[in-house]
Amino acid sequence: MFGLMHPQNTCSTKKNNSNYLYHRRHYCGTCKAIGKNYNQQSRLMLNWDTVFLSELLSQLEHENFKSWSDRLKTVNTCFSIPKEKLPFSLEYAATVSVLLGTLKINDNNQDEPALKWKFAQCLYTSSQKKVLLQFEHWGIDTIYIQSIIQQQYQRERKKIQFKHLHSCLNYYAEATAKITAYLFQQGGLRLQQKTDLYQLGYSFGQLIYILDAFEDYEKDVFKDQFNPLIKYFGSFNQLDESNLESVRSILLDIQAEIDTHLQQLSITAEAISIYKDRLASNLALRLYQERRIPKTINDQIALRWNEAKIFANQITCQPKTWLRQLNYYVIVLAVFANPQTKTYLPQEGKLQIVGWTLLMTTILASIGIAGVVRRDRKKQKDQKRKEKRIKRLKRKIKNLFRKKDCWSDCCSNCCNQCCSDSCSNCCGDCCEWMCQEDNLMITVILLISIVAITTIIILILFFLGLL
Repeated sequence: MFGLMHPQNTCSTKKNNSNYLYHRRHYCGTCKAIGKNYNQQSRLMLNWDTVFLSELLSQLEHENFKSWSDRLKTVNTCFSIPKEKLPFSLEYAATVSVLLGTLKINDNNQDEPALKWKFAQCLYTSSQKKVLLQFEHWGIDTIYIQSIIQQQYQRERKKIQFKHLHSCLNYYAEATAKITAYLFQQGGLRLQQKTDLYQLGYSFGQLIYILDAFEDYEKDVFKDQFNPLIKYFGSFNQLDESNLESVRSILLDIQAEIDTHLQQLSITAEAISIYKDRLASNLALRLYQERRIPKTINDQIALRWNEAKIFANQITCQPKTWLRQLNYYVIVLAVFANPQTKTYLPQEGKLQIVGWTLLMTTILASIGIAGVVRRDRKKQKDQKRKEKRIKRLKRKIKNLFRKKDCWSDCCSNCCNQCCSDSCSNCCGDCCEWMCQEDNLMITVILLISIVAITTIIILILFFLGLL
């Protein structure tokens, strides 16, 4: 699930618009439900399609917003987590979001083993356990979902020849379609107004899987990963227009099936029209967008950067103020670092903007502070090493020139022999100064300098022929 049912750019949407508020309350409510029932990092798994499921369950149940807590009624207040019991529509959508998110991480780890996916798997282990416990509490069989996933892995490994494109895509999309259908069905059957959403979920899952294969064909060829279209058409840099049109035709037929299933639900005609328009507009944008072929890593990076800028421009509505410009660049960096950010990044909300800004600022500040601390520690270590070397050198020089009591014996004997009684005190002071630890190094350096200068003078005189 990656955003088929998100509303189009809402830059001009009025805050008092009832349709906007209805969607936004479910979006924010599902996000807060994830934070309340699981943990804060799991809120990153929120996506537009589970929010659509939440809206659908609310309308089928004829929920009244007046019964919701104040924290659920307010939108774009990410840190106001509700303490009261959550409505079933939000709680179920939150659980499905985390389940699908963890399944996606496991699937990515299976297809493309990398450190980031292993780290994500460890990060969301506790969330996945809570999800399984919650489904068990509702009486939903998660073993059935796992068995379907294993079936999908087995199908992808088999070498099968298909006569028709439609049968090929249906065969490989069946697992995703069944899981989506099962989750939709179980949510509908647990309402007071029981509704079987199996067929709607099945068609929705089919559409998601085939559209994903359609969009990722060139990328999967580049990375040598599984794709049902590669199985049927083969590996090419780009599909020709007739093949693309064949896939588009299948996707549009599935869209028509979804429209039919929506018409059969006991919800208002206005809601049905809104959902049909959302699906049609998002699908059209994806079906007829420019297809780019990443031939090298640099091409892939450039494509990813351009897509991040386009998405950020849509979100921030052509930024003019400095705050929106800052938000624009933060979103560009966030989407470039993780393209899946597009599935859960909100269309509006200043707190989300501040949240992303704080996140990026914290990361950059942490890197800067870590660098400064590391540099200071290195300086301290170098200083300590230098002091130790100087002390060691001093100790060696002392051992060379004295045995027990520095030069005191030697100096005193010298003074007693060479100096008169009147100057013995001066000589003693001189010897005492020479024997001090701090001045010993100066004395040694001075003697070495005198010897070196004398040697240089003698050499100069020798080469000049004066000696």
